Amino acid sequence: MNCHETQSYQTERQGELCGQLVLPETGVVVVGHGTADPVGAAETADIVAQVNAILPNIPVELGYLEVIEPTISMAVDRLSACGCKKIIAIPILLFAAGHAKKDVPKALQEAVARQGLSVQQAEPLGLHKQVIGLARRRFCEAVQGCTPIEGGSEALLVIGRGSSDPTAEQQLWGFVRSTYSALASVAKHRFAVSFVAAAKPTIGEAVKQLLHVDDDQLPVKRVVLHPHLLFHGHVEKQVDRHLEEVASKYPSVEWVKVPRLGAAPEVANALVDRGLSCLNIRN
Repeated sequence: MNCHETQSYQTERQGELCGQLVLPETGVVVVGHGTADPVGAAETADIVAQVNAILPNIPVELGYLEVIEPTISMAVDRLSACGCKKIIAIPILLFAAGHAKKDVPKALQEAVARQGLSVQQAEPLGLHKQVIGLARRRFCEAVQGCTPIEGGSEALLVIGRGSSDPTAEQQLWGFVRSTYSALASVAKHRFAVSFVAAAKPTIGEAVKQLLHVDDDQLPVKRVVLHPHLLFHGHVEKQVDRHLEEVASKYPSVEWVKVPRLGAAPEVANALVDRGLSCLNIRN
């Protein structure tokens, strides 16, 4: 059984399990970060609709942490009105940083306290196999039309949203190792990480580092930018601006951008799996 067949089997098995799953007096809040961007908001709603379809016997509500409604409190109130006494919160977050560790738990506790409910919060998506598989596919989609490089090397810059959390860089490098382990063994590839905000290095600093080569090294002729982002919004727009700047500054280099994860089924399946793990239910 190859990797694609294994993933399809696991997804099918998850669907069978969730289709029969009944959790009395329990509801799910899928927690979105919140964005004023209509495309990003639509992608978030799409993912929650997919989660709802995977869990047909369990009430599912969307609650945003900030910016737009429905809020987390509104989502909890709706579940309480349905008779739920226990809430499973599944954050649509890639890494365990400030939002996952502080902001979301605080908002959840305040919301359930008003209704006298209990809450369990699932882990962020992190290095879930479905997310890693989707990230690899997005990379392949980006480079499939690229021609082979002659007399030079290719560099990969993975870009994170950014966080003041001291583990931000470590977590992003963990994503790089998990996603690009095959490429890492190829001598022609150079790797770096960067952040849009709140953490170092910046995109400009990382690009400068990647393009600087010693006299005995091959020049970098292509840089693949991989913004590790879920949905469209302010952060991706900032990445696009940086891409325009570096492409203008280094016109001899080919610049390729990897698409965001988006509202793909793999994201919804990974979220549900995180929720099941929170309840110690295994596929």
